[in-house]
Amino acid sequence: MATKKSSSKAVSANPNAWIWTLVRGIFALGLGLYLLLDAQTAPIFVAYALAIYLTVAGAIQTFMSLLNRGTPGSTTDRVRGLVGLIGGGALLLLAYFDVLSISAAYTLLAVLLIAYGALGLFEMLFARGNERFQIMPLIINLLLAALGVLVFYFRARELGDLRVWAGAVLALIGLGLIAFGYMVQKRNPTAGVE
Repeated sequence: MATKKSSSKAVSANPNAWIWTLVRGIFALGLGLYLLLDAQTAPIFVAYALAIYLTVAGAIQTFMSLLNRGTPGSTTDRVRGLVGLIGGGALLLLAYFDVLSISAAYTLLAVLLIAYGALGLFEMLFARGNERFQIMPLIINLLLAALGVLVFYFRARELGDLRVWAGAVLALIGLGLIAFGYMVQKRNPTAGVE
């Protein structure tokens, strides 16, 4: 008589995760190029672009973490996604209704970017379970945290430099996400992005 194994629920990664990574990458690349190429960008639009990126990336990450419940790091994914979604969305609303000064908006944005990047670093270093270590998500999360530090640095200075640096970092993040999604995740659906 054959014995049955326990009916524990096997959790597998979403085979279409690479598409969502590609969408995030294209979105980040588009925002980055907009900031780089539009020299007439007002300082508030830099904050809007970064807050929009946080909101969209947070929404996608929250959605994907709900699809991949039970996988290593899914709880951190959900928390990180909610930080981006709620924090970025709240910042957009506060900026839209002109509740915050531009300095306060940049301070809040810097804190959100650093928290979002730090949660991604935590996940990559400590909450990946038995998954193989991957360098690209680590680089992307370091870039996000560095972007938050740049926002802190430039918030009291001429914001033209922030526009260039934020555009360059967002474009690098977009290119990294596109490359990772297409070259790694498409071939190996179990590879996580952040």
